[in-house]
Amino acid sequence: MSANLDQLRAFIAVAEAGHFTRAAERLNIAQSSLSATVQRLESELGVRLFERHTRGCRLSEAGAVLLDSARRMTQEWSRMEAGASDFRRTGRGRLSIAAPSIQCALLLPGLLRTFSQAFPGVRVEIHDVAEQEVHELVRTGVADLGIATQIDGRTDLAATPFYTDDYVLALAPGHPLARRKAVEWAALKDQLVIGPLAGNPVRRRLDDVLITKGLALNYAHEVSLPWTMVGMVREGFGVAVLTMAVRPLIDWYGLQIRPLIRPTISRTLVLLKAPGRALDSPASGFRAQLLGLRYPTAPSGEPRQPLV
Repeated sequence: MSANLDQLRAFIAVAEAGHFTRAAERLNIAQSSLSATVQRLESELGVRLFERHTRGCRLSEAGAVLLDSARRMTQEWSRMEAGASDFRRTGRGRLSIAAPSIQCALLLPGLLRTFSQAFPGVRVEIHDVAEQEVHELVRTGVADLGIATQIDGRTDLAATPFYTDDYVLALAPGHPLARRKAVEWAALKDQLVIGPLAGNPVRRRLDDVLITKGLALNYAHEVSLPWTMVGMVREGFGVAVLTMAVRPLIDWYGLQIRPLIRPTISRTLVLLKAPGRALDSPASGFRAQLLGLRYPTAPSGEPRQPLV
């Protein structure tokens, strides 16, 4: 007999609670029933999932290894249940997209307006998360598609490039560097730079290229969101290195934007999907729409073109 969904959910609940009683309360079932369910799962898998002790329990070595798989399986089932519910209700299904918050705010709304005209009745679910979380949401099946910065390292996801934009400098109108038409990276040596957190793919891409040129930025402030970065620029905390995708936000805050040159450095956005997972009609339609976008103007005045 194979493990069933109730057993997997029981396993996950105990692992997260670290205690059978608290997990049973969360699931609204008797502790004895929960314990029996977990024991049946252990018997069917042939491994011990928890090390029990008087104050609770902790994952065994096997349990720690199997927990991620259990989560993926239950998430995929929940996704299938939601999709079936949408088909029963509307006959058109659903679409789930994961993207960094700035893309969710500036890129997706216009796309989804057009998408909703082509696919009326499809329920769209948007996960506006930190960029480093996008890959995991696509990998586990929580999201059908993801939008993220292309990274040099290998990924187990299928990544299709669709847009390239340059890194630019956002600065207050009265800043001395605002008198220049373009700013060399070397000119930032003595500037207080506001940038993304160290684990952010946008920053990682930038730092990797700069180090090959013998350059490095003096990050005086590290923050998660572009909104915070431009707000700090406006209040005089320093200058911010962003990408052209953020230009509407920079303009809205009344800041200046200057190309960063010598070298000109760009990043590429990719559309992510899990390999081997077939896209249904709504997801395929959104993918085609995204890859056919017309793109905003680069600092040089020349329109950006899609890579695909």
